[in-house]
Amino acid sequence: MDKIYGVTPIPIATIDLSPKEMMFWLYCPIKLPRRPTDKKGELAITYPTNLAQFEPIVDRAVRCVTENLDDYYIYLTAKTLWVTADNPGNRPGWHSDGFMTDDLNFIWSDCNATLFWEPEERVAFTQDHHASLAEMEAAAEADVEHHRVYPDKTLLLLDERVIHRVADVAKPGMRTFVKVSISRHKYNLVGNSINHALPLPADYIERSEGRNHPVGGKG
Repeated sequence: MDKIYGVTPIPIATIDLSPKEMMFWLYCPIKLPRRPTDKKGELAITYPTNLAQFEPIVDRAVRCVTENLDDYYIYLTAKTLWVTADNPGNRPGWHSDGFMTDDLNFIWSDCNATLFWEPEERVAFTQDHHASLAEMEAAAEADVEHHRVYPDKTLLLLDERVIHRVADVAKPGMRTFVKVSISRHKYNLVGNSINHALPLPADYIERSEGRNHPVGGKG
């Protein structure tokens, strides 16, 4: 059965953080499957010191998930960068996070909000990591009327059906972008940030030149 795309993200909450330290953390693992819960029965989440400031975002995201997360990975992406029109801080182009998976992604930014495509009628895309990108780009770019942004500092829930891209940067400046990824899959591409308090993957895979799909060996 074809999957449909173009659904809206779900606004979760406004979280008022104002990070100051420039950083670039990409898919840093903060929870591994089958890690024991703590004495209070809470998930065993382990933050690198620099990422502990984003605990309010992670906590709010985790509380939105109804599934038992014992067997899931949780990854944290955090980028505080100087962004410009030529360097918007995130990979350009229309895409979906977790394409062809049941991954959940929660995103937050303090300015230059992510641009979403929310068409009146949902569409189907080829279930291929490469062909789908061209299809998403063509469909979304031709339908400017249904582009939308959400207020700054809004935490948004995305599944694979949400089509979006980093917005054009109108004014250069500092921007923080945070993403919490909850997945059954191991994100093991070379270059992902390392949490030295957790075991490293034994099967790192080189990144491809094409789509930056986080799961090694899946296209």
